[in-house]
Amino acid sequence: MKTMMMVAMLALPLLGGCGQKDDPTDTLAAGNFTPPQTRAPTPLPGQAQTTPITAYVGKYPHDAVGGVAFYDRTDVASGLVTAVGDAKLRETIRGRSGPATPVFRMGERVAAWGCEEHNCGDHNWTVIVDSKAAKTQVCYHDAATMGTRSDWYDGAAPVRRAETCPSEG
Repeated sequence: MKTMMMVAMLALPLLGGCGQKDDPTDTLAAGNFTPPQTRAPTPLPGQAQTTPITAYVGKYPHDAVGGVAFYDRTDVASGLVTAVGDAKLRETIRGRSGPATPVFRMGERVAAWGCEEHNCGDHNWTVIVDSKAAKTQVCYHDAATMGTRSDWYDGAAPVRRAETCPSEG
C-alpha cells in the first residue's frame, strides 16, 4: 500500500501536464501553408464521357443526362478551370443559387447561361463550349463594376468587351 501511494505521488506531477502546451502560440497548421493548385478534372480509365454535349441542349445545366450534369462533364469542368483562373468566379458560375436558362446552341458550340437571383440583368454569365476545338469561353457581366461591358475569359487575362453575355430565351 505504501508503494502504491509512492507511485501515485510520483505520477501526479506528470499527469498534471497532460494535454497542456508549452507554447500557446504553437498551432497544428503551418503558417506558410499554400493550398494545392486547382487542376482540371480527368476521367478515370474506362469512364470517358461518351454522351455528346449536344444532348444537353434544351435541358437546364443542372439536369443530369446519363447521370451527369452539364457542369460536371469532364470537358465542361476542365474547360471552365482552364478558361477562368478565379476559383470564386468558377463557383459562382457552377453554383445553383440563381436562375438559369436551358443549354442552347451557338452555331457549332453549346452554351449555358445563368444569373444572380433577383439581379439577372446586372449580374450574369455564359459558358460557351466548343467540343470540336476543345475550347471554352466564359462571359461574365457585373454592372456594378463593369457598367454596360462584360469580361470574356478564355485562359488568358480577361478581355473587357462592349457587349452583354449571350443568352437564349
